Amino acid sequence: MLTATAPVDRAVRQVTAAHARAVSSASLEALRIAFGLLVAASALRFLARGWVGSLHLAPEHHLTYPGFDWVAPLPGAGASLHVAVVAFAGLAIAVGWRTRAALGVFLVAFVWMELIDAALYLNHYWLMTLLGALLFVLPVGRAWSFDAWTGRVTPSSEVPVWMVWAARSQVGIVYVVAGIAKLNADWLLRGEPLGMWLAARGDRPLVGSLFDLPLTPLVVSWAGAIFDLTIVGWLVWRRSRPWAYVAVVVFHLSTAALFQIGLFPWAMMALTPVFFAPSWPERMLRRIGVVVPRPPQADAPTTPTWVRRAALGLVVVNLVVPLRHYAYAGDVTENEAGYYGSLRVMLTEKTGTARFLVTDPTTDQAWTVAPGDYFEPWQVGQLASRRDLLITAAHVVAAEARADGHPRVEVRADAWVSINGRQRRRLVDPALDLAALERRPR
Repeated sequence: MLTATAPVDRAVRQVTAAHARAVSSASLEALRIAFGLLVAASALRFLARGWVGSLHLAPEHHLTYPGFDWVAPLPGAGASLHVAVVAFAGLAIAVGWRTRAALGVFLVAFVWMELIDAALYLNHYWLMTLLGALLFVLPVGRAWSFDAWTGRVTPSSEVPVWMVWAARSQVGIVYVVAGIAKLNADWLLRGEPLGMWLAARGDRPLVGSLFDLPLTPLVVSWAGAIFDLTIVGWLVWRRSRPWAYVAVVVFHLSTAALFQIGLFPWAMMALTPVFFAPSWPERMLRRIGVVVPRPPQADAPTTPTWVRRAALGLVVVNLVVPLRHYAYAGDVTENEAGYYGSLRVMLTEKTGTARFLVTDPTTDQAWTVAPGDYFEPWQVGQLASRRDLLITAAHVVAAEARADGHPRVEVRADAWVSINGRQRRRLVDPALDLAALERRPR
């Protein structure tokens, strides 16, 4: 007997069955390898450039995240050892040695590094954190790994197709959200901040003269927005996928050559191949004469419910968190509300100045504090243009004043910021006691 819900039930069963269809796990394993190498390269770069000393150990005070004031770099050589652990975890992930444990170590150590100082926040750190969490949840490391070759885990060459789509979504959301963020007047109507950045690169060979043309910033801005908003569609469509990936490589090589944005372009080039057919690594190796034997495939184990729920939850987090700033009043470019995790890549150029006025109401004493008295130059550059960091710095100044014998102080700021070349404006109300404001995550 048919019921009114029978068509719906049948559709649900069909969708569930389609998502459970077994496919090659090769693309997920290639993603794991690429991810691990990126983690190792990032950590080794951090060590090689001496950033442990200049960014972690040198600051007298760190601009911490609300609720994480207790996070601090390990003292002395421990700070370097901490970053070395991240590098080692990345290599272990890449070769598939104790894969899930290595991913767990990476997540703890890397998130700790991220929380040390909010002035060091980068969007691709957020991507790497979520992608690392997803790989921790998924059964990766069952092929093309030491764990599989040594029998530490049951070898398997197949996964449900939904797992591949979960990984694709984590990478694809970066492009889509970044494209949505570009739909603003500065980017589309003024061509900023690209106009300022390109003008400073007019001495580049071959292309430098083009950067001086008035229309160039607008053309490049529109091209960037169109690329971000449409590239996922071109990657999903099988016929356009190879050419779409060529566009990905050209786009990110261009940004890497023109702008100092670290490993982000290389990360996107290394992670985006997950959009190819799940068996693409095997096919590529066969074309060059390398045959990787597939382990015998037993009956596919049932995916635990917690794995499906955790994977879905991570995808939802990566979709909701970048868009949460729309729930706040005002413009995130100015007030930074909802900025962390927003994936707003290369959208703003801020320059600012700041100084603090500290007053002791009980003694009527007042004195001026320069941010450089307590913070490193790279921290000053960030706090002078970001409201949340300015408030954090004000709390540090107040704490130092209390330690100097002023139990009750008020801290105000004379702070000015220019956003994307526009006229300077006050960052905060100069009459506002920043030390009295509660620091809350937004």
